[in-house]
Amino acid sequence: MTARELADAAFARAVQACALDRRVAEALAGLALQPPLAGARRRLGIAIGKAALAMARGAPVDRGVAVVPVGSGALGRGASDSGAGDAAGQGVPPGWRVLEAAHPAPDERSEAAGRAVRELVAGADPGDVVIALVSGGASALVEVPRVPLGELRALAGALMAAGAPISELNAVRGALSELKAGGLALACAAPIVTLVASDVIGDRLDVIGSGPTIGPWLAAPGAPVEVGLAEDARRQAAIAILERRGLAVPSVLVAPVPPRRVTRADRAVLVAPMAAFADAACESLAAAGVRARRLDPPLEGDVAAAARRLAAEAPPFVAWGEPTLRVPADHGEGGRAQQLALELARLLRGAGGAFLVAGSDGVDGPPPVVRPSPAGAFIDGSTWDALAAAGADPALAIARCDAGPALAAASALFVPGPTGVNHADVVIALAPVADLS
Repeated sequence: MTARELADAAFARAVQACALDRRVAEALAGLALQPPLAGARRRLGIAIGKAALAMARGAPVDRGVAVVPVGSGALGRGASDSGAGDAAGQGVPPGWRVLEAAHPAPDERSEAAGRAVRELVAGADPGDVVIALVSGGASALVEVPRVPLGELRALAGALMAAGAPISELNAVRGALSELKAGGLALACAAPIVTLVASDVIGDRLDVIGSGPTIGPWLAAPGAPVEVGLAEDARRQAAIAILERRGLAVPSVLVAPVPPRRVTRADRAVLVAPMAAFADAACESLAAAGVRARRLDPPLEGDVAAAARRLAAEAPPFVAWGEPTLRVPADHGEGGRAQQLALELARLLRGAGGAFLVAGSDGVDGPPPVVRPSPAGAFIDGSTWDALAAAGADPALAIARCDAGPALAAASALFVPGPTGVNHADVVIALAPVADLS
């Protein structure tokens, strides 16, 4: 088995091990005899994120809405928003309907999905329970903005282009949204049980998907909470971030926040930490006889710095995390994982070892115009020269964030399709095949 085949197999087995339908079903079974699930008249469901449909399969509901990225394969050929099938061939579970919305930047479909989700939870009675399933990507997929959508998109795009970490991006989006930072829960009379799959370093539930159902009341369920204080703190934090980045502060953030006391009996559970996929990849390699360690701490910060760190480590290992990418105005095609793979190819030129760099969700960056969406790429010590031999200019591709076409020229792209799992990025680093035992 070649190093590429071994890495491909480890990735595929990790996807199976991280199946979120099973994790959600197990979590709900453990909560079934406890309030608010016990004795609920109806179970309503919302599932938002790249793993929304996979999570929904583990949560039987009377009625539910799952919001997934456009092009994720969640709606099969010829299916409507009532759903007839998906890329995995498993279909949409009973009681659920599927809506597609935009990612990574919200659009009118995201706003329509946000209003549909809010309408569903607003229709819940106090005797019902809402099961909220949240995974990475939820921030863009559902939105009811407090500013014009175009203004929100421009601010979020400027923050992403500047390489702002997800914590800053979500802080701003949360302050400018009626749904995020617990806003969706405040529209609901029923208690909410939130199950979360993390793609964020630190696994903070209020950060993952911008926490649409996660509010300060979770610290003391059933006790009155002054939510106005939390909203004002978020507003001030967003103002500070925008001013530090040299961006305009929307007037809605300057307006005072009125005091408001809320009492809720919600619960929230982390069903899959961000490191789950890396752990599963290590276990998959171990089953194949490769003793790979998990590389800690997780990858974060600039992609180029992450590449230097990885190149300095001795394989085999599995790295995980979410580095940031500063995108120039005249950027090309490719995502964070492809850029990291190309940076590694330059650093490892002529050296041994091989690396699979991929988004665990199976999709990396905006969809290419003329190619299937890759998850990342497989590179080794020969990749850099192979790119040049194929007519690509890898150095220019790095400078323009145009890694996709360059890697495609050498058949280095990794295209597994959407996985139904979303635990950010993973790097499977293997020694030369002769040294893998």
